[in-house]
Amino acid sequence: MAAEVSVDVSALTMALRRTVVMSGLIGIGACVFCLVVAPWAAVGVPLGLFGAWLNLRFLDRAVGKLQVNADDGAKQLRRKVRSGVMGRLGILTLGVVGLVILYPPLGFGALAGLVVFQFCFIVNQIRAQLASGGIE
Repeated sequence: MAAEVSVDVSALTMALRRTVVMSGLIGIGACVFCLVVAPWAAVGVPLGLFGAWLNLRFLDRAVGKLQVNADDGAKQLRRKVRSGVMGRLGILTLGVVGLVILYPPLGFGALAGLVVFQFCFIVNQIRAQLASGGIE
């Protein structure tokens, strides 16, 4: 059975802001590095960061519009959000795989941008959980 996690909404909002800022700063550093190593990868990094940010915005909007009923359990709520998330992740994955196949330096740059954003997202969410005492 999964443990219940309770986090303050303002802490999550701050974590999302930190994620965007942190991934942007790391992305700038990655672009500078890629300009020396593989210039087309420096174009791909912002593409990956933008795709991940856009996915996060759509997820945020979907959760904000979620209609919660008193009868709904956690399983029903996850089911309501899951299909949209899976569709967006599928499109994003196909786009990056397509770029890797068509022009590898650009595709691997985009993949690096996705990885940077997701790493920053995970770090900031864990930080928000620990700060709120939500992880036991």
